[in-house]
Amino acid sequence: NPPRFFGAHQAKLDESKEDKGNADNIMGMEIQGLAIPAHAGQTGATVSSRELRRRSRSRHPHFQVARARGFDAVSTLTAMDVEGIDVAVMYGTRGRQVLCHDNLKPDYAAALARAYNNWAADYCKADPQRLKFAAQVAMHDVKSAVEEARRCVTELGAVAVVGTPNPVNGQHLHDEACEPLWDLLEDLDVPIGFHPTGNTALTDDAGRRYVGHANFHPIAHAIRNPVELMGAIASMTTGGIMERHPKLRAAFLEGTAGWLYWWLWRLDDQWEKFGPGCERSLSMLPSEYFRRQCYIALDVDEEPAVDVVNKMGAEYFVVSSDYPHSDGAFPEAIEQFLGLPLADEQRRKILWDNCARLYKIETPPASLTRDAPQVTAAE
Repeated sequence: NPPRFFGAHQAKLDESKEDKGNADNIMGMEIQGLAIPAHAGQTGATVSSRELRRRSRSRHPHFQVARARGFDAVSTLTAMDVEGIDVAVMYGTRGRQVLCHDNLKPDYAAALARAYNNWAADYCKADPQRLKFAAQVAMHDVKSAVEEARRCVTELGAVAVVGTPNPVNGQHLHDEACEPLWDLLEDLDVPIGFHPTGNTALTDDAGRRYVGHANFHPIAHAIRNPVELMGAIASMTTGGIMERHPKLRAAFLEGTAGWLYWWLWRLDDQWEKFGPGCERSLSMLPSEYFRRQCYIALDVDEEPAVDVVNKMGAEYFVVSSDYPHSDGAFPEAIEQFLGLPLADEQRRKILWDNCARLYKIETPPASLTRDAPQVTAAE
């Protein structure tokens, strides 16, 4: 819930509210009178989400404790202990969703991003060694996005910047207007982490064509995340960004990975056929830029991705528990990942080595997890 999450960091945000102020009943937010997402009132989507939440919260008693505590940092650290996770990089869903409307005023969108980032930095102070955050930026105005990214990395300790894979107001990632952001991230040596969101009112969204139609929710959710990440990979590689910024790192998150090998083949194939004579030349194939500079997250139970890991090598893959999302696998996310038919060396790379390299996180001398203590809602 943005008002609850942003806490005291609500300067200039009094026009922002959630539809009912009730996280159990709402499916979206209202920002400056703009509904996010467009499907908030679609009965099937609302019912299916409530049922998924009900099932997920029955898997472990910690869900009820964390919910009662507003999913605060203490409860998150306990959840990490339950899973056996040493360090987590936080990609705040609500912090991204409130920015996912083309018609937000640029200065207001920038204020929303600042409020979230101030809150996230405070959240991570509970244990800075274990809790890290990726900063939100509003692409409604690239100059403001650059200023906020610089502030978050140099003053607040952000280890990455969250990227919206979708175009915002028709502006694509490889448009010239975005160049200052890529310049900055390359100079700061921090990655861009592209993370789709299920609640969006952006005009260019792969799931929007299904709004208002039967079974919209599972169809749109299945399509949106992989397809939007495919587009982002195309912009970053075939669009020439990686050609101009050879030290920029990018991660493509929460859209599965089983399609990656085919998609890179497709990009190479289309570049070889249609690339010559285009506005921007490339010195390498799109897939080679990906292998040089990119990472992708696989789901903990994504058996089809194992074949891709074996074909490409494990160096490009990371993983997420997706806690506390209802479609995550807590408290068995890491257990499910360890059940995939991967070699121990591949697991080590995916669980730690690649993430540490992506985010420039030092490897601690020993595990940071504790025997999961009982945390109550009253504490």
